[in-house]
Amino acid sequence: MTADNGVNRRGFIELSAGIIGGLGIPGVLGKPASGAEVNSQTGTALDPSYLEKGLTGMARSEGWFNAHLGAAVLAGYYLCNENQLGDATIAGIKEQLDALIRVHASQFAPFPESTADKSLIDDIPKALMPAVEGGLRAHGHAVIYASLSMRALRDAPQMAQPQLIKKLCGLSGQIARQQPEKPANPAGYADSQAMIEATFDSLARFKHLVGRPTVRRPNFTHMTTHTEALMSLDAMGYPDLASMCHLGHRAHISASVPEFDPAEHPVDAHPATLGNVMSQSYWESEENLNQWNKKWSESSNPNGYWVAFGHLFKVLYSYHRLIGRIKDQEKVSLCSQVLLERYLNPNVKGG
Repeated sequence: MTADNGVNRRGFIELSAGIIGGLGIPGVLGKPASGAEVNSQTGTALDPSYLEKGLTGMARSEGWFNAHLGAAVLAGYYLCNENQLGDATIAGIKEQLDALIRVHASQFAPFPESTADKSLIDDIPKALMPAVEGGLRAHGHAVIYASLSMRALRDAPQMAQPQLIKKLCGLSGQIARQQPEKPANPAGYADSQAMIEATFDSLARFKHLVGRPTVRRPNFTHMTTHTEALMSLDAMGYPDLASMCHLGHRAHISASVPEFDPAEHPVDAHPATLGNVMSQSYWESEENLNQWNKKWSESSNPNGYWVAFGHLFKVLYSYHRLIGRIKDQEKVSLCSQVLLERYLNPNVKGG
């Protein structure tokens, strides 16, 4: 297949090769870090047109679900431009993003130009409030979309046009109509750091599922992207709104650990580290490209289109930003296995 920065970085940690293959990871919103394999060595980066394409793809979505496509483009842009990735890895990511845009060309068709108004960006967090009141809706997508689009609009203010902003706000409006899921424990978090640590603690509970793909997982992908979205919302100057979202986040990460009979779920282990996924071989793999070209199928291709045309970009973007906030490298290694097995083992159910 051929397919904000304005907020200070909280630093980054360089994890061991066993965790992420020697990549240095930035903490929060920031410029690319320096390290062993740096895209800035040759100036490789995605150009800002991907911000415009991503915002357009979100705003043109018919229904909130397909806004995944535009959000994936935004996440892919930031993933490539703020992390230490080799040229070949960036080229593979870009190829997949370009394929996504090409296949869904009508959703990425530019809007007629109109005068931008940066003050309209604040309409997005206002529209978000009804979608987060009372608990969790749509796996946190209202927060995920709002946070990512606000970041992109700050970096591409020329896109803050009335029609586009109205449609972005409409995504939250659609999600707000759903009934919220309430957590058993309604307590909030002291701050974003406590929320992030609670997410990693939650992921670690599922360690016994690693290597047993036929045991259905909860939605680890969106637990991760939801957490990053709230972290960013707080960092962008909306701490009260982020706190309001804690109820839904509690519900999200409180999914129960499934019980299972090991004899009925044989081991099928695939190494699941961030280094595996961020390698050139992963993005150039013929097996992966074949899966990504085929339609998603619960029975025959659970790691197909669902992965590479949306979720993979957003989870990698979010996870890179979160792991710099966790000091316990063993926990990061474990959570990487729990989270990323969905993207490395085509037999994994859920996650």
